[in-house]
Amino acid sequence: MIDKSAEELIVDSVKARFPEEVIEAKVQRKNRVSISVRNNRIYDVGLFLRDELEFDHIASVSGVDYIDMNEFEVIYYVWSINKKVLVGLRTKIPRDNPVLKSLVDVWEGVLYHEREVWEMFGIKFEGHPNLSLLLLPEDWDGPPPLRKDFVLPETHQERLEEKIKKLSSG
Repeated sequence: MIDKSAEELIVDSVKARFPEEVIEAKVQRKNRVSISVRNNRIYDVGLFLRDELEFDHIASVSGVDYIDMNEFEVIYYVWSINKKVLVGLRTKIPRDNPVLKSLVDVWEGVLYHEREVWEMFGIKFEGHPNLSLLLLPEDWDGPPPLRKDFVLPETHQERLEEKIKKLSSG
């Protein structure tokens, strides 16, 4: 009998607990697992990873704009410090209604990460306590700048050019 790796045990556990919700779960390589789930169950899978599989640390949250498929992917990178495994917990949401339940109650550390994804992609995280600008200027009124259809508004382009002139002449 061959012993399974920690990564394989994680994949098997998530698939067994959420057979209908897991779209794909696989070992990417040593210490790396990718799990794609239906967006309406990402919160439950996050709780399972935290409570049952000891995934106790959020590393980051990122977004990907698949404009041709009219969807976004949100990826939560979570560590199990004890197992020394990183899971990319992934889900896709429609681009025309980008709403996802916040995981701030699961991992408090997603607070700023979800804010950044909201700000850069326009993905609303339901239940997030403070979706407000984090990196963009306080007076930003343009569209989310990491969307693939982003075009810098003229007013922002003019201000950017003014700042560049000041920096290069000073």
